[in-house]
Amino acid sequence: MIIIHAYVKVKPERREDYLELAKGIVAGSQAEEGNQAYQLFEEAGNPNSFVIVEKWKDQAAVDFHNGTDHFQNFITNVPELLTEQTRVELFEAVEK
Repeated sequence: MIIIHAYVKVKPERREDYLELAKGIVAGSQAEEGNQAYQLFEEAGNPNSFVIVEKWKDQAAVDFHNGTDHFQNFITNVPELLTEQTRVELFEAVEK
């Protein structure tokens, strides 16, 4: 399993634009076959700081996701809404 955390800080005046854009990527990603979870969270006590937590079956599912229209639309349009560059952390589940 591949787990991705994508941290974003949104300009306060662009918050609603970001949330609308995020709705599209969340819904589209959750509908993908290889997706196991895809959720948007806002940091408690830190308005406009968000993290998208993703869980994917495998790297092939991530690769497919990266080519989808909803992902491409998000990464094309989100930079102008942010106060800083997105920080992405990638993890692989450790098998027992």
